[in-house]
Amino acid sequence: MNNFFRWFGLPGSFVLTVLMSLLALVLALCFRTKDRWWCLAAMIMSSLGDIVLMNFRGIGNKMPVPYFFVGAGFFIIAHFLYTGGYLTLIREHGFKYINPGFWTAAGVILLAGLIVTVLSLRDKNASIAMYVLCLSYMCIIGLACATIFSYSWSIRSWRSLAALGALSFFISDYIIGIDRLMGYTTPALQDAIWWFYPIGQIFIIICG
Repeated sequence: MNNFFRWFGLPGSFVLTVLMSLLALVLALCFRTKDRWWCLAAMIMSSLGDIVLMNFRGIGNKMPVPYFFVGAGFFIIAHFLYTGGYLTLIREHGFKYINPGFWTAAGVILLAGLIVTVLSLRDKNASIAMYVLCLSYMCIIGLACATIFSYSWSIRSWRSLAALGALSFFISDYIIGIDRLMGYTTPALQDAIWWFYPIGQIFIIICG
């Protein structure tokens, strides 16, 4: 998808992430609800993470620590912000947080964690530090997924598509995690990241 957004000589991933932040901004200005502002803040953090991770204009080379960790830090903040935004919606509607949607997300995250663990044990070159980081990050994005799934289960409307967004976002991060942990990637998987990721972000933003 990002290949389509190569405008004005800029990388498609850069253009795409900026457009998603602009979408979040427009929605926040139009509806002016708390959850929209939470989602705007989350998308801005995500865009900052994207810019760092793509090493745009060599920005990552100027950082005192590996820029992958800086980018991951921005995304950790983004996931907490998305969690806050959807918790706001759950409270405003008086929904129960623990429901079948919550447990569905918990099951998906647990299964994904088990797969990562098995693959790591079978790969002698897997880094223990990276494995711990991947699991920690998975718990954080899992919290966001569980919250969004919980809301999606309760709202029972077109906004339930937020769960699809959360799952799509998770898949894109999962592909990156497998690559960083075990060095397993292909051009097709790299392309898949920039399909799952923007689709996930857009659904989460719109359905908030």
